[in-house]
Amino acid sequence: MSTTDPLSKARAHIETALIEKAKSDKAFREVLKNSPHDAIKQMLGTDPIPSFKITVLEEQAGEITLVLPRAIAQDELPDELLDLASGGISFSAFLTPEQQYGKVTWDDICPKK
Repeated sequence: MSTTDPLSKARAHIETALIEKAKSDKAFREVLKNSPHDAIKQMLGTDPIPSFKITVLEEQAGEITLVLPRAIAQDELPDELLDLASGGISFSAFLTPEQQYGKVTWDDICPKK
């Protein structure tokens, strides 16, 4: 899967947000390491991928962790696309309201007369 497809972009966005929050919040970092689904739910308000196994590794000094994407046959659809095709999950589940609808202010909701 290329990094330009919507699911890869959403995943990269969520991964970046999780890592940034874990860098600045030690309590969140521990939750992410011990219970990734709880950390995702804490950050997003929901867990859009509850059936996926999530493994969080913390690199140690003098260590490099390389994660290879799973190999799939050319004629096999990845699970993420099968979920979308079957209606099991929507792409918008990975987006914040601002990403979906643009920046919304209180004046947009309740305009002054």
